[in-house]
Amino acid sequence: MGIENERQLLPIGTVVAGRYRVDQTLSSGGFGNTYVVFDLRFEERWAMKEFFMKGVSERDGNTTSVSVSAASKPQFEAQRAKFNKEAKRLRKLRHPGIVHVEDLCDDNGTSYYVMDYIGGGSLSELVKRHGPLSEERVRQLLPDLLGALEHVHAQQMWHLDIKPGNIMLNDNNRPVLIDFGASKQLGGAGGAYSTSVGMTYTEGYAPTEQIEQNIDRIGPWTDLYAVGATLYNLLTGKKPPLLSDIQVAGLEAFDFPKNISEQMRTLILWLMRMNPNGRFRPKSVAEVREFLSLGSTETAGGSNKNDDDGTRLPEKEVVKKAITDDDNSNSKWKIVAGTAVVAIVAVSAVVLWPKSDSASESPVDPQDEETLAADSDSINKGKEKIVEALTATNKKFTSSVVGNYTYTGPIDSEGKPHGNGEATCEDGKYYKGPFVHGAMEGTGAYFRMKNGDVFEGEFSADRFYKGRYTVKANGSYYEGTFTNGQPDQDNWYDKNGNRL
Repeated sequence: MGIENERQLLPIGTVVAGRYRVDQTLSSGGFGNTYVVFDLRFEERWAMKEFFMKGVSERDGNTTSVSVSAASKPQFEAQRAKFNKEAKRLRKLRHPGIVHVEDLCDDNGTSYYVMDYIGGGSLSELVKRHGPLSEERVRQLLPDLLGALEHVHAQQMWHLDIKPGNIMLNDNNRPVLIDFGASKQLGGAGGAYSTSVGMTYTEGYAPTEQIEQNIDRIGPWTDLYAVGATLYNLLTGKKPPLLSDIQVAGLEAFDFPKNISEQMRTLILWLMRMNPNGRFRPKSVAEVREFLSLGSTETAGGSNKNDDDGTRLPEKEVVKKAITDDDNSNSKWKIVAGTAVVAIVAVSAVVLWPKSDSASESPVDPQDEETLAADSDSINKGKEKIVEALTATNKKFTSSVVGNYTYTGPIDSEGKPHGNGEATCEDGKYYKGPFVHGAMEGTGAYFRMKNGDVFEGEFSADRFYKGRYTVKANGSYYEGTFTNGQPDQDNWYDKNGNRL
């Protein structure tokens, strides 16, 4: 930890709330510091999280008190209230696989909550020290993790930041889920969420609906995507593929070791399907457990039983086929034009096309494979039909971020902008670059504001994500990362490149 960070931490030996002595610093992040503390009253060891906003909170080296400027005070107090709400939600979750909150207190001008100290380190640290875990070890961890997550979901709560760094190992070498700072909970009236604060996420572990901040599409399947990404990291030691990688490369975006079983690969691919709302991903932990035949959370036994509604869960091969049939995969596209469907299946180097120019609702008969592959005229005509079906010219769309716009470019099977295209907004803004299923997303983007300011770089969920924003009026520019479309880190420069 750098010297600058150390100046913002409580000194070792500090006593908080007249009771908790700081014995060790565990971590320091954007919204808090975490310590190992000793409870002087009951002589017990705990972990304690301090609310501390980097760049907003300050601590003089000669005092333990936290100070905040008058301009930043409203932001500080709003996030502090969210911090306290997180502690209260966590305390209501009683499960051996979820960290338990023992106390919540105020001191030094900020808030603290005291929780179980879990000394085994995180799964992220375990992989960094020893490399990828064996599939056998991952299967040992999975029932406890699924059980904890199922308990969270039963409270109508979604964790929204599951990753190896947020899964600790206790003294019994069993996983414990921590850090509910990003979590959301459904309210009692009208299904409204308990907070209006935007969703944060970790790149590679968050699905489309979370990145797009689409609260209405969040559900158990959102956390299950992160479980799939976590399993991939644990088994490969590699970062999970980004959504843009999956969109472009399909199944080839995943690099599984040869020793990973077919069932585990299928599970991860199923969990990490891009489409939300449980239509393509498993809708609940119960479906995952059934697929793996894990049985109850206490044992790995059990069999593939029917759901309560009498429907059988997908068998392994059915799940695998469903993954490769996804319209987000390069393996198969389903192009919908009116009520007709042109099905295209790519199998190795052989391309199958419809036998005639007319659309068909059924996939091509495999018995016709050789005839169709050899018929170059049919192939060329089929390509022309697909290119035409996948292209929109001056079509109207609406975005919650940029408003109404006219689009020209490729579209997906649902008619949404998908690929490199152009969008002209009704208020004069202009975008040229990649789209992913209706959202401006990807690198190589160009965006011109109605006042002439220009952004060049990477978009995410219709917003600036990383790149350069140039002010037309004076030539000054910002270069770096953005949060919710606003400059977040790095610096501003004048037109000559001098740092401001």
